Amino acid sequence: MMKKSTLVMQANQLLQAGDFEYAIGGGQAIDLFLGYESRMHGDIDVIAFRKERDKIIQFMQSRGFYVYEMLGGGRVHRITDISKQMYLKRNICCFQENCPLVKVYPPDDDDCSWFEFFHIGQTKLDFIEFLFNDKSETHFEYARDREIKRELEKAILFSDEIPYLSPEMCLLYKSTDIEREGYQQDFELAYGAMNEEQQNWLKTALCSLYPQGHKWLSYMQP
Repeated sequence: MMKKSTLVMQANQLLQAGDFEYAIGGGQAIDLFLGYESRMHGDIDVIAFRKERDKIIQFMQSRGFYVYEMLGGGRVHRITDISKQMYLKRNICCFQENCPLVKVYPPDDDDCSWFEFFHIGQTKLDFIEFLFNDKSETHFEYARDREIKRELEKAILFSDEIPYLSPEMCLLYKSTDIEREGYQQDFELAYGAMNEEQQNWLKTALCSLYPQGHKWLSYMQP
């Protein structure tokens, strides 16, 4: 049995108390798939579903977290009333007071703020980012192109009792920013450990998303 990240176990314990579906995402999900911690991670990413957004916001607030919705371009809006949201992006950031990973500047006239994230590595469970997605009864829908789908039982896997986003889905999300630190390593390690069906699904999805080609396709078998 792998020695799981303390942060992942703490996040799972916290989220289990909420009445909503979730799965660990990002590099932490890659590690859960690999069975070991492959590198340091900047934060905890959690995959959730759009229909449960309000429920998640209220749950995190009840656990002492400030909740901000991301607006793009470094702009954020603090959610204090779930009836007053902007819904410009699919992610929200939740963090506790004095979290060293973030700095939020005072709001301006439109009640929005500038947000700064420090890539120093997360050491305690004082920050969680939720990324919202859609699903049907049977399939997980890729947020950037809902025509790209994966069966739910293949999209959400489990390491013991911890749900995580499958490596092929994680890599598809990471494919939009492959120069980001750690993403190329995530691809090389995860792709080599995936089974043939997972590899083929990722190849097909990349070809669909990038008809002009993508760097990672050159690593894949013809």
